[in-house]
Amino acid sequence: MGRKAIVKRLKRARKEGFMKHIKKLMALVIAIVMCLGMSTMVFAASEYSIKVTNDNEAMSINGKTYSAYKLFDVKYSGNNYSYTIKTTNPFYSTADAKAVLDTYFDFADIASDTTTKTVTVKESKWVSAQNKTLSDADVRALADALQPYISGNPAGSGVAANESATIEVPTAGYYIVTGTVKPTDPANSDKEVVSAVILDNADPTAEVKPKASVPPLDKKITKVQEGTTDVTADNKLDEAGKAAVAKVGSTVSYELDSNAPDLTGYSDYKFIFKDSITSGLEYVKNSFKLKVGSGAAADITPTFATDNKSFTYTIPYNTLKTYTKGDPIVLTYDCKVTSAALTYDFENNTAKLEYSKSPYSTETNETPEKKTYVIDLNLDVNKVAETANGTALTGAKFKLRKSETEYYKWDSASGVTWVTEANADVFETNEGKLTQQVRGLDNGTYYLVETEAPTGYNPLKEPITVVIKASKTDNTVTYTATAGGETAAVTNGTIDLTKAQENNKQPVVTATVINKTGAVLPGTGGIGTVIFYVLGSLLVVGCGIVLISKRRMKSTK
Repeated sequence: MGRKAIVKRLKRARKEGFMKHIKKLMALVIAIVMCLGMSTMVFAASEYSIKVTNDNEAMSINGKTYSAYKLFDVKYSGNNYSYTIKTTNPFYSTADAKAVLDTYFDFADIASDTTTKTVTVKESKWVSAQNKTLSDADVRALADALQPYISGNPAGSGVAANESATIEVPTAGYYIVTGTVKPTDPANSDKEVVSAVILDNADPTAEVKPKASVPPLDKKITKVQEGTTDVTADNKLDEAGKAAVAKVGSTVSYELDSNAPDLTGYSDYKFIFKDSITSGLEYVKNSFKLKVGSGAAADITPTFATDNKSFTYTIPYNTLKTYTKGDPIVLTYDCKVTSAALTYDFENNTAKLEYSKSPYSTETNETPEKKTYVIDLNLDVNKVAETANGTALTGAKFKLRKSETEYYKWDSASGVTWVTEANADVFETNEGKLTQQVRGLDNGTYYLVETEAPTGYNPLKEPITVVIKASKTDNTVTYTATAGGETAAVTNGTIDLTKAQENNKQPVVTATVINKTGAVLPGTGGIGTVIFYVLGSLLVVGCGIVLISKRRMKSTK
C-alpha cells in the first residue's frame, strides 16, 4: 500500500471517529433537553398555589387541612383577565349552584369548544362602568351562596404548620378555599370553628387569611372595697386578678374581657356572656356596664336567674355589626360578700362565653370556664394542758373582742357584727379545737378572752392578744399572727392565690392556748397537825419519867 493510500485511510478513520463523537454529543444534548423539558413540566405543575396564613392569636390552623375547588379557569396578561367554565364543572352542571352563578354572571358559547363557556359579570352587578367587576360585598355573598354546593375532590389541599398552609393547584383559576380553625385556649383544643369560604385568583399565587371567629374570654377581679375604702393596694389581690382577700361586707369589682368577632360570612351571630356566683356573693344589680373599643361605658341590664346567682347578657347581631373586628369588649360589675361566705371554702365566680361555631349552621361553642376566688380568714384555738404539745382539752370557753366594748357575734342576716359582751358569741373547745371556728376575719388586732377554763385547770389571768397581718410575696398571702402572753402561740395561715383552684379551703390562723393546774392543797380530813400533838405528848411523858427517876435516885442516898 502506497503512502497516499495510508494517508487517505487515516483521514477516513479520523472523520469516522469525529462523527461518532458528534453523534454521542448530539445524544447527550437531546437527553439534557428532554430532562429540562420534564423538569419544566414538574415546575409547571407546582407553579400555581394558594397560601393560607393565620395571625389571630385566639385561634390556630396548625394541623388543619385547607382545600381549593376550582370555580373558573382563568387566563391573564397584566391586568387583563378572561374567565371560562367547563360545562362539566359541578358548580355549572348542578341546577341550584348554576342558579346562584346566574345571579352574578353571564355565560356565552365558544364556537370552537362546545364544552366551555365564557364568563362575564352581569352589568347589573358592575361596581361601575369603568370597573366591570363584582363588589366586595357581592363576592362575599357569592362565596356564601356557593358553600352548600362544594363537593367532590378538591383541585388541591394543604395541611397547615407554623400557622401557614400552601395549597398547590395545577392551573391558574378562580378558586373556592375551605377549612377550619381551632381555639388556642388549651381547654378548648378539641373544638373546631368553621371558616367562611374564600374566593381568590391563583395567578400564579394567592395569599388569604381564614375567615373564622374565635372570641377570647378572660375574667378578673379589679378592686376590693370595704365601705368606701379601696383596699386593693393592701396586697390582697394577685397580679392576674384571679383571687382576692375580702371580708364580709366588702364590694368586689369584676371584669369580663373579650373582642368583637369577625362576622365574615355570618347572617346571624350568637355572642352571649354567662356568669355564675356561689352563695357567699351577691350581684350589685345597678353596677353593670359595657364598654366597646374606645367608646364610653354604658349601663346595661343582664338577665338574672330566678335565684339571682347567675346572669346572661347577649349582644345582638345587629349591634355586633356596628363594632370593628377585634375591638375590646369589656363588661364590668360588682358583687357584695355576704354572710354566707363564712364557710370553710372559698367563694368563686365563674364565667364563659357562648359564640357561633359556623357561618353555615346555628351550632355554638363555649369558651372554657374562667374562675376567680374570694377568700376570708378563719381563727381557731388549740387548747392544751401544761405545754404546747400537751393533752388537748375540752370545755374551755372563749369570747373574741377587738376593743374593750366590741365583741364578736355572727348574725345569719348580716354576718360578722360587733356587740356588747353580754350578747357576744361563746366559742367552746372539744378535744382542743373550737367546735365552730371564728369566721370572716381580716387583718387586725383581736383579743381572745377565756371565760371558763376546762374543769381542773386554772383560768387565764389576761386575754390573749392575736395580731393578724396579711403580707404578700409574689402571689402568696401569708397571715402572720402573733399572740401576747407566755401561754399562747400562733400557727400562721398561708394561701397561694395562683393555686386557689387546687386547694379551696379558707386559710386558718390557729392560736395555741395553754392551761395549767395549781398545787394540790390538803383537806381537813387529813393527818394535818395531829402528828405534832402526838409527838408533843410523847415528849412531855418522856420528860416526866426522867424527872421522877432523878428524884427517886436522890431519896435513896
